[in-house]
Amino acid sequence: MGLVKIIKDENIINNKGVFKMKFSRRKKLPVILEPGEAERLIKQPNKRYPTGKRNIAIMKVMLNMGLRVSEITNLKPGSVNLTSQRLRIIDGKGGVDRDLIIPSALVDHIKAWKDIKPKNTEYFFTTLKGGKVSVRYLVDMIKRYGRRAKIEKIISPHTLRHTFATEYYKQTKDIETLRRILGHADISTTQIYITLANIDVEAGMNGFKIIA
Repeated sequence: MGLVKIIKDENIINNKGVFKMKFSRRKKLPVILEPGEAERLIKQPNKRYPTGKRNIAIMKVMLNMGLRVSEITNLKPGSVNLTSQRLRIIDGKGGVDRDLIIPSALVDHIKAWKDIKPKNTEYFFTTLKGGKVSVRYLVDMIKRYGRRAKIEKIISPHTLRHTFATEYYKQTKDIETLRRILGHADISTTQIYITLANIDVEAGMNGFKIIA
């Protein structure tokens, strides 16, 4: 079989002998943290300082509730109810509001910041002077803590959201509820976490008897 025939059969050139140029964007899987990495990350802030308490609360909320970084920076004091353990995201991505449940294990960490934060502020997570915490600060904070924790991955605030979503699906296998928690308009956006959870592949490969 000639080279031209092989190339045609592989659909690389057309019948006129012109090469078909295919440019496909590689679909990379998001980076997620292993449980041990997440634990090391959370241990980095110094709890003796107000900013340490704040940063622990921020990371715990992202890791266990899946908030976007913009939802953290825009969170209002009135949207956090520790008594009923409710957190309301107002005007999330796509202009959609949603209500989330605050896990019991997070209440004390959020309260530790709430009790010492500047009063009468527009936002819940603030600087020590009451200003809005910037997205850039959070990006740099996560990278800095990641280096201290010796996490050998390039991580960002969105890594914590990806980690939450992957672990939630592993535990529940409920993709529709996960979609609503994350605030996705389309289920197809959420389905990446089925791949990341890798449940079927792990089960299949663990039960596979090696050939030789």
